[in-house]
Amino acid sequence: MLKNILQKNSTINQYNLLVNEINLLETNLKTLTDNEIKTKSIQLQNRYKKDQNLDSLISEAFALTREASIRTLGLRHFDVQLIGGLVLNSGKIAEMKTGEGKTLVATLPAYLNALTKKGVHIVTVNDYLANRDQISMGQVYRFLGLNTGLIQENMSGIERQKNYDSDITYVTNNELGFDYLRDNMSLNISNVVLRPFNYCIVDEVDSVLIDEAQTPLIISNAVETSIDKYIIAAEVTDYLEVNVHFKVDEKNRNVILTKEGAIQIEQILKINDLYNPNDPWIPYIINALKATTLFFRDVHYIVQNNQIIIVDEFTGRIMIDRRWSDGLHQAVEAKEGLPIRQNTETAASITYQNLFLLYPKLSGMTGTAKTSEVEFDKIYNLPVIEIPTAKPSLRNDLDDVIYKDDISKWNAIAKECKTLSLKNQPILIGTTTVEKSEMLGELLNEYKLNYQILNAKPENVRREAEIVAQAGSQGSITIATNMAGRGTDIILGGNTKFKVRKTLYNILVSYKNKNKSKINSTIFPLLKQLVGVSQKFISVLISLVNDNLFLELSDTELLKILNDSDQIRIPKNAYQCSIKYLVKELINFEKKNQKIENKIVKNLGGLYIIGTERNDSRRIDNQLRGRCGRQGDPGTSKFFLSLEDRILRLFGGSNIQKFMKSQFLDDSPLESSLLTKSLDSAQKRIEELDYDSRKNLFEYDDILNKQRSVIYYERRKILESASVKQKILAYGEQIITELLNTLKKKNLTINEISTRLENLFGTNLLINVLNKFDIDTNNFDLTELKIYLFQEFWLSYETKVLELEIRKVGLIRSLERSLLLVYIDIIWKEHLQKMALLRDAVGWRSYGQRNPLFEYKDEAYELFKSRGIIARHLVIYDLIRSCIL
Repeated sequence: MLKNILQKNSTINQYNLLVNEINLLETNLKTLTDNEIKTKSIQLQNRYKKDQNLDSLISEAFALTREASIRTLGLRHFDVQLIGGLVLNSGKIAEMKTGEGKTLVATLPAYLNALTKKGVHIVTVNDYLANRDQISMGQVYRFLGLNTGLIQENMSGIERQKNYDSDITYVTNNELGFDYLRDNMSLNISNVVLRPFNYCIVDEVDSVLIDEAQTPLIISNAVETSIDKYIIAAEVTDYLEVNVHFKVDEKNRNVILTKEGAIQIEQILKINDLYNPNDPWIPYIINALKATTLFFRDVHYIVQNNQIIIVDEFTGRIMIDRRWSDGLHQAVEAKEGLPIRQNTETAASITYQNLFLLYPKLSGMTGTAKTSEVEFDKIYNLPVIEIPTAKPSLRNDLDDVIYKDDISKWNAIAKECKTLSLKNQPILIGTTTVEKSEMLGELLNEYKLNYQILNAKPENVRREAEIVAQAGSQGSITIATNMAGRGTDIILGGNTKFKVRKTLYNILVSYKNKNKSKINSTIFPLLKQLVGVSQKFISVLISLVNDNLFLELSDTELLKILNDSDQIRIPKNAYQCSIKYLVKELINFEKKNQKIENKIVKNLGGLYIIGTERNDSRRIDNQLRGRCGRQGDPGTSKFFLSLEDRILRLFGGSNIQKFMKSQFLDDSPLESSLLTKSLDSAQKRIEELDYDSRKNLFEYDDILNKQRSVIYYERRKILESASVKQKILAYGEQIITELLNTLKKKNLTINEISTRLENLFGTNLLINVLNKFDIDTNNFDLTELKIYLFQEFWLSYETKVLELEIRKVGLIRSLERSLLLVYIDIIWKEHLQKMALLRDAVGWRSYGQRNPLFEYKDEAYELFKSRGIIARHLVIYDLIRSCIL
């Protein structure tokens, strides 16, 4: 223990010298004008151009960023935030507790590395956070003469290019991954949107590089789908009994069909072989059983607009563009009686592990990384450094309490909420699924308690930021699914900005829809009474609601202007100026109330966190706990559990279950060190299983990634080259060489060789070859024959070039490039399918005491070699036979 403390302190202490240097520069920078600060920034850029050394600029760059932040945002980086920035710049993970200002910390290394003009990517977990951070933190970068970009879901290719070319670009992990894959499927260099990767900061790094790294990113194409089989398979499951016809492995999320089940299904379908490769039924049946027994509505997915929308189990958010693979999504659609969409085949894929390892310099930040530091270090080579808090933590983590069943647990939670609500202490309740959040809501209704629900339902998602922002208000009860990466601070007493924007929005919308003649007589007296604003406020409001340009705004446009009001430095028109003033006045007014509310809530004990069950990962539990006790505020966390919780039921062990049940005499809960140890042990086992799963995925994809790198490098060279003539010639010469090598080994006769050449090159080479070389006696010079065939191929090629160039200048060059790219993509897509089948096949070889990974590696290499041979033959065949009709 002592060793760890000393190690941690020594890690932090190594940055103290730089922190002192940064602080010494602060006094001089304060005396400079805004223009002089910008001149300093330009000087740093010029110094980097000359020396190509970022390390020598760290102190000055960080000091400049801090000064720019003070002048634009009114926020000054604390010393611990400077340390966080230094950790990020050194290519490590900074673990900073919730509320410690990670968003602001990222500006320090982002500005420094942007001086290279090679681009910096700041990756967030959703579009809202990317947009919010780009708008707010962008002020700092723009003040220092840099530009910022933002990637959002519906942007065009041109918009993406422009934003990726910015000095600092905010982007979600999904958009970044899919843009990378799309770039490597592009047929024209002008459609490529990404620059070469340089430096990346990943926000909520554990959510992105661990939780979402469970499954690869996939771009797929629709293929013909047997819809009838999905529907029939869903109906067949009604006639099957669990533990008789099939067994459910809930721990590994799998279904195993028994012999009795196979016979029963064959009788129902009136078929002889369920596993017939020419008419397979088994994948449809297995997926139908999985859909019925392992995937549940409002837990793993929701139904929206007649579609199955997956719910991310780690963040509680919906994933609109994601679909389960291998027919599972269609099976769930059939179960729910929804229209079944076409199945898909993979056209391109990459894991998050291999995507982010493409960056020469990678770092990340989160509040909960320490429990996964082994995985970060081994997979990503990212050490985790704990950053001390600016103020001591006052959070009180109470012992878990466990009940004998779910009914007792949920009733206890409701009673706890009732007790806490009597003294107006704010409560945040973390649930694991949509279903449980709504069930708890119904239970609180019986206790006549008011609450807000934040889960994956669309009506709740739209109000996410507002719900989270006000979760610290007096008397508020907020029920939320997993809180990873919400990105909005919970401020005790409520968030003034959100409250003001909502109030003003409601006032302005009501004024827009009222008769103007009634405004003075009815609404304004009510406004003054409720809000207590000044007469000047009312005067500005009157002029605003009489502004015709303002009245033409839609409610959505008005909401956007209100949300962006603090980012409007120079208003473009009168109504923007008025809105900016009204927001500022209301914020100043509400700040007085907020200070009072903040003190009251602190005296009540701060935010009270209730966990309704332990998650599979300790990180998710810590993320929930971390929502209280921010920046030295008081707070309490407590978890309510039952023996029926999934983690105890599946991983707690039978001995623990028996012991616990024997301890319950009534509905009173248990608290024991044995319980805590059992839960910690169960979570560790799950984390180890999940890590093994991700490691296994990474190891297999690493083999594919080496092949992917070769393909993508080859494609990029083709896209960037002015002419691919040399590559075409090389393809033809390779084909001839390969065929002659088989001739020398007597694997093929000369007639077979000549026939293949004629098929490829479209010329009758047989007679010329027989006349010129003594083939039958095998007494010929292989090199001389090869040169002769090369010349014949060159002649065929040049003839085709002349033929097409006469018809249209430049056509042959365009055709060559297109053929190369199209066939590379087609063969690569087929290769991905073969590799998927190979991976499934080698898994069974472990029963024969053979290492599946080694087997996969060897056969993957042979498949990759054959891919190149096929691609060469197809390109040459099509090129030589191409013509204009």
